Amino acid sequence: MIIKLINKIWRMPMSFIQIERLKKDISEAQYYQKRLIKKGKHVLAYKMGKKIDNMSHMLNDLKAV
Repeated sequence: MIIKLINKIWRMPMSFIQIERLKKDISEAQYYQKRLIKKGKHVLAYKMGKKIDNMSHMLNDLKAV
């Protein structure tokens, strides 16, 4: 029982840090996607959009836990 409690406490800050890093990664990827569109690299921007969607889905999953 004590081990479960220690594991739960130890994971909490890590999950918070991961969520914050993921938010930052999403915003940076969105900025990069806009720059790609301005440069006319629509195929790369499309691929970056897919990655952004994947990260957003992962963020929603982490928030649900």
